[in-house]
Amino acid sequence: MTTTFGRPFWLRSADMPIVATAGHVDHGKSTLVEALTGTDPDRLREEKERGLTIDLGFAWADIDGHDVGFVDVPGHERFIKNMLAGVGAVDCALLVVAADSGWMPQTEEHAAVLDLLDIRRGVVAISRIDLVDDDTLELTTLEILDEVAGTALETWPVIAVSAPTGAGLDRLRSAIVESLEAAPPPMRDAPARLWIDRSFTIAGSGQVVTGTVTDGTIVGGDDLSVYPADRAVRVRSLQHHGAEVDRVRMGDRTAIDVVAAQHAPERGDLIAAPGSVDVSRRLLAVLLPTRHLDEIPRKGAFHLHIGTTSRSVRLRRIDGAGFLLEVDEPVPAAFGDRIIIRDAGRKAVVGGGRIIDTRLPGTVDPSVIDRLTAALDGDTDERASVLVDVHGVVTEAWVRATTRGGVPHRALAYPGGWVSQSLVKTLAGSANQLVSEYHDQHPTRAGMPKAELASRLDVESALLDVVVDLDDDLEERTGAVGIAGFSNELGEDEERRWDMVRKDMERGFDVPRLRSLDLPPETLHFLLRRGDLVRIADDLAFTAKQVEIIDERVKELPDGFTVADFRDHFSMARRQAVPTLEWLDATGRTRRSGDGRSVRNR
Repeated sequence: MTTTFGRPFWLRSADMPIVATAGHVDHGKSTLVEALTGTDPDRLREEKERGLTIDLGFAWADIDGHDVGFVDVPGHERFIKNMLAGVGAVDCALLVVAADSGWMPQTEEHAAVLDLLDIRRGVVAISRIDLVDDDTLELTTLEILDEVAGTALETWPVIAVSAPTGAGLDRLRSAIVESLEAAPPPMRDAPARLWIDRSFTIAGSGQVVTGTVTDGTIVGGDDLSVYPADRAVRVRSLQHHGAEVDRVRMGDRTAIDVVAAQHAPERGDLIAAPGSVDVSRRLLAVLLPTRHLDEIPRKGAFHLHIGTTSRSVRLRRIDGAGFLLEVDEPVPAAFGDRIIIRDAGRKAVVGGGRIIDTRLPGTVDPSVIDRLTAALDGDTDERASVLVDVHGVVTEAWVRATTRGGVPHRALAYPGGWVSQSLVKTLAGSANQLVSEYHDQHPTRAGMPKAELASRLDVESALLDVVVDLDDDLEERTGAVGIAGFSNELGEDEERRWDMVRKDMERGFDVPRLRSLDLPPETLHFLLRRGDLVRIADDLAFTAKQVEIIDERVKELPDGFTVADFRDHFSMARRQAVPTLEWLDATGRTRRSGDGRSVRNR
């Protein structure tokens, strides 16, 4: 027996493939694993006393020169949650059917789970052949072939074995190795991810969690996060196959001694690279019913199983196989993750499928579901591209997390995210219309303020920059967006009108209120922006020439001059003199001391 972190249990060595057992209670799964490995996977006292597997058991062995790990999962219906936790990340499945009992209810449910998870590599073992005659064995074999027809299990070899006598075990070992050798090589360049299937405390070591690395690589000393709470943890050390190692990779079963600053990680949590996982309560998925149901039931006490976690969930059919899943608590999820739906009332698995979106698009229609479903067969970059097409605009952090590192190849990048080309085209059309209308309403202004345009389009300023840069009909003009070629100069009639008002103002300094000038508001706005008018206060302005005269003539006043002195010197009313002096103070031309003022830099 191997000792790990101070207590015995079994771990998977580097690149050691995992075989998960499945089948009805008391059909000899644990006995068969012990015969193959020499290790009894039933590790709990209660399991020993009751003679059935309650929780996940682990064992490993050298089979024909291959290190192979076994996950022995419970068969009793009360422990189906543990069974689902055990088969989610395996290389091969071993479905055990007792020759003296045949295909049973939990056999059917376990087979349905394997089929819905699309586990295509496996072996069917007919156990206890020492208890039946040849005719019974033949009937059981035919029954199994009939039951697996049309499922992912139909190509699996069927091997008759007896653990007590050893009959058929060599053939079973060979079939397992052949199945594992047919598996494609693992891809390890994605961010690290491991679903926790066990969590416990060991004196002298601390908190230990176990699971199978489903993506990427975990290195000793790594700073990771535990989801869905997104709590930081540090990897203190790693072990597998009874030995401490510096790293584990995708496909490795491992135990991690973690340092958690807050709550300890629990079974059902996901350990992953920081920022590499999306957490959501609303998921879009494509689901298929189990083969004995025409459709997934409309109502039920449904539970979502993903990774090693289980959550209550409400199902709402969108169209065909498309479903909206509303989970009672947030769950970590990614595009393409496989899920199982079980109805607690019916005590049965009713369906399963794959997640196609963790942040639902604004409108979910059949075409959206079809496009997302088609991307399941693509690589991570293709999935990222389709998500951008469907959502229009996405953050870089989210799309990388939900696609396990995907980078869209049909999208346009902007700071912090990506936008689809079709959305840019749509936004450009809307922007052109809004800016054109703004020009009509404000013909003397350079363009529509960027902040206002971004708000009207309901986009970030950075995304608006992309739209303007890519549209030849739009151009940026000092904080505004205008139509290319648009001239906002005054027309001849407006210039003549302004010339008359200017001459009238420059007869003295007792100018009328700004709102009383005989000019349209747009013309006033233009003249202020061009500098022909200088705003002194909210309702007071002088011409540029008047400001030059005030600037020079104020120097004629002695130090300590008063408001009255200033008023008389320029022949203006007090309503003009006070705000003008305050403007001169604010612009550094004069300095106030008590009731008097002096000119700076005479």
